[in-house]
Amino acid sequence: MAVHYELPTTADFAALAGEHYPAISIYTSTSPVVAERERAEVAVKSAFDEAIERVRADGAPTAEVDALRRSRDSILRDQPLWGNLSRSIAIFVAPGFEEVFVLPNRLDDAVHVGAHFTLGQLLRAPSQDQEAYAITISAHEWCVWHATPTDRATRLEIEAEGLENLDAATNREPGERAPRGAGSGVGAQNGASRLEGDEGRKTLLDLYAKRVSDVVKHDLYERDPEERIPLFVFATEPLLSLFIDRSRNGRRIVPVPGGSDRLNAAEIDEAVRHQLAKLNVHEAVSQLQTLADGSAGRVERDLSAIAHEAVEGAVETFWFDFTTSVNGTLDRESGAIEFASGHGAGDALTDGRRAGDLLPQLALLVIARGGRVVTVRGDDLEGTAAWSGPAMAELRFALT
Repeated sequence: MAVHYELPTTADFAALAGEHYPAISIYTSTSPVVAERERAEVAVKSAFDEAIERVRADGAPTAEVDALRRSRDSILRDQPLWGNLSRSIAIFVAPGFEEVFVLPNRLDDAVHVGAHFTLGQLLRAPSQDQEAYAITISAHEWCVWHATPTDRATRLEIEAEGLENLDAATNREPGERAPRGAGSGVGAQNGASRLEGDEGRKTLLDLYAKRVSDVVKHDLYERDPEERIPLFVFATEPLLSLFIDRSRNGRRIVPVPGGSDRLNAAEIDEAVRHQLAKLNVHEAVSQLQTLADGSAGRVERDLSAIAHEAVEGAVETFWFDFTTSVNGTLDRESGAIEFASGHGAGDALTDGRRAGDLLPQLALLVIARGGRVVTVRGDDLEGTAAWSGPAMAELRFALT
């Protein structure tokens, strides 16, 4: 059994692709919290038992059913696996085949049995942002955190002597009205009145926000000069708005209102993953709308046409609803598609040949030809005029 703690690679998907009958795919939400481990184990065992019973009822030989049971037992007995969970687990088992992925993003509980593994949710992990920075900031303290695709949020060590909190950053003693030793300007005696009341505190918070923002921007630029990784800001008003106003640059900055003083690492990671999911949905909607508004002739919605374009390497981006299945077979050389009975709703072609979910197969073909894949939930895009599921493709060149 292979257990993966990294995001799935092209090689991983290549190993999972193709016919693996009887193929069992299990997705279960998990938690790194030890106290919640038992729930995940029970959910996985239940899913396995359901899947194996379906395989047995379909008439699989006893030897195949027994092999699947041995795989189930081997996975459930793997103590290192269950002691190092993240937010989801994806399990793929067939006779002689066992692959397990521990994933940082939250996936939907699901179990599938068929001729092919169901890979839509697995494709979701590497197709969306799974990395972020976060700052928790209040008048009492501030910390910067980094959550990666494979590790929970951890605190970054940033050199910021004299900026530990509001008092230090504004050069005041705790509870003091004005900065220490100020002889003129905002802290001078003739200006001290301007530091009283709500407006005065806001002036000090603005100075604090500017100084912390300058340090954070510089540090994150050193770590991520392309400013690809978003920054989530956990704070209450007015500090939240003041910090964001001072931090505007090329990096995506997302406010997360609310007190941050008592958040621990696990709570910050959970909140960051939740915010990343929302950000991914927002950006998918924005990209689809931009595509619909300004890319006439470069949008394709017909699956057969998308398959032929993908073979030619003409698909720039492929969006598909991973919660929907359209079954059939795909010839990766020609792009020819045959749909299962019931317009893709059945499990087999009209001649009895087994079918698999076409959408992940198309996604893997697009990736192999240098394109990009974005997975979406159809429910998240309801009311989005640009979306018409189950899939859409942006072509590299307009059709003529």
